[in-house]
Amino acid sequence: MVWSWLRDVSPASKNWCARAHITRMWDYCDEKGDVMYAEAGGRDVDKVRSAVEEGGVYSFSKFLVVNMKPSYKSFCAKYMIKLTPWTKMDRVELVVESFPQFVFHLSPLSDLSSWVGS
Repeated sequence: MVWSWLRDVSPASKNWCARAHITRMWDYCDEKGDVMYAEAGGRDVDKVRSAVEEGGVYSFSKFLVVNMKPSYKSFCAKYMIKLTPWTKMDRVELVVESFPQFVFHLSPLSDLSSWVGS
C-alpha cells in the first residue's frame, strides 16, 4: 500500500491512505513529524475512541480532508481529517521508531497578547 504524508493530503481527493502516531486522541502525526487534527462527528466519536489508543500507530483510509476549523487550531495546518463511519483504522504492530513521540508548536511571545480573551 502507498502511504500519503499528512502534508500532502487535501480535499482534492477522497482516496487517501496514511499512517500516523496518535499523539493525543485527536492529533495524528506521521513519520516526518507533520501533524493534523482529526475529528469524528456525533455517534462516531465513541467508535473512534474505542478503536484507537493514544501512543499507538495506525493506518487509516476512507477519511475526508476538510478545511481546518477557524475556532480551533491545535496546530498550524490548513486542513484537518474528518473521520466517518466508513473510515478504516488498523493498528500497526511493527512500528518504525522514526515516528515522533511528542509534537508541539511554540508560539512567539509577541503573538501571545492576541490570544488574550479569545
